[in-house]
Amino acid sequence: MNILKLSALTFVMVPFVAFADAAPKTDTAPKAEKTQGSGPNPYVECGIGAALFPTTNWAAVTSNAIWDLGSTAITSAISSPETCSAKKMKTAKLILETLPELEKDVAAGEGKYITALLATAGCDASSKGAITANMRSSYATMVSAGDYADKSRIDRAASFYSSTKDAMTAANCNVVL
Repeated sequence: MNILKLSALTFVMVPFVAFADAAPKTDTAPKAEKTQGSGPNPYVECGIGAALFPTTNWAAVTSNAIWDLGSTAITSAISSPETCSAKKMKTAKLILETLPELEKDVAAGEGKYITALLATAGCDASSKGAITANMRSSYATMVSAGDYADKSRIDRAASFYSSTKDAMTAANCNVVL
């Protein structure tokens, strides 16, 4: 009975999906031209495999294939390619692994961990001063919140990541984080 329902649903939905693109589009803004294959590699840079193994390509591919035959990775690459950035994963990993050192560098306004963070994210050295100033301001606000000391390391790292992303955007470092 379930197969019959599924078959009926398929026959009903196919015409709607097939003609969904036939409606006139109202968005007339020019789109950036992308060459074929310019998006992320779904099996290496997306899905569960990329999250678990950001630096080991064969393990990411194997994990994606074993977990769900790569369907999550492919869906991520198609629907939200900005989440498939290897830079994003590497930046998040760096923040989590070096959080105490990064916090000290941000408080001091300089240091090798800030330099490594900006390089990992892909920001130019020329924007380091503006990004560091933005990060210091954001970090001061985070630390002055009463519950900051009670947060777990992961929660602090997530907040640090978010403020880093905001600091980089404010300084016109257009990376995908």
